Amino acid sequence: MEVSTHVCAADLRAGAPPARALELAPLLGVWHATDRRNPGVVRLELGRRGNTLVVRAFGADSPEPIDWGETTAVGYGASVAAGEAMAFTAGYDFGFLTVTLAAYAKQGILVLDTFTVFTDDSGRADYFTREFFHR
Repeated sequence: MEVSTHVCAADLRAGAPPARALELAPLLGVWHATDRRNPGVVRLELGRRGNTLVVRAFGADSPEPIDWGETTAVGYGASVAAGEAMAFTAGYDFGFLTVTLAAYAKQGILVLDTFTVFTDDSGRADYFTREFFHR
């Protein structure tokens, strides 16, 4: 087998355990932004539909946050042998822009990276943010 320079050794091993759904419980619940003045995502609600992780994001607005709606997410374990999800990615398409969410949980904190891409030829710069959340 030719060894790729783009994966780790554990990903190349034959005889890996059979695929199974990751336990989603470590990510589930309502997460609130630690910075109350945060101009981006202020709340995340993570739930499950069967074995599928779902995300409902809320963007900053006054008097109430804007509900972005529910979208499916992909959960990730910390390794190829992981049994629990500790991270996820999800996406939103608002027509004039798309947002990719990438988050991981560690020591009771959820770290959320957002990647915003404008698709409306407005000339606005695409941008990245990092926000921190607690339950």
